[in-house]
Amino acid sequence: MDEEQPKINFRDVAPAIEFFCWAVVVLAPLLRLINGAAVTDDQFVIQVAFFSLALTGAIGLRIYNFLH
Repeated sequence: MDEEQPKINFRDVAPAIEFFCWAVVVLAPLLRLINGAAVTDDQFVIQVAFFSLALTGAIGLRIYNFLH
């Protein structure tokens, strides 16, 4: 790694990660409407886990960005 390049801090990329999390939270119901309900229990668990992870990340990063 070149020493002249500045290091990328988490604080610098946190707003972008937060935006992506909110995008997933907003688009998930639309995708469920378009694609239909989950066919198997595995699909449902993955959909709920992915949505929950995105929502938790979005809220956590919103608090982090607000405090910093």
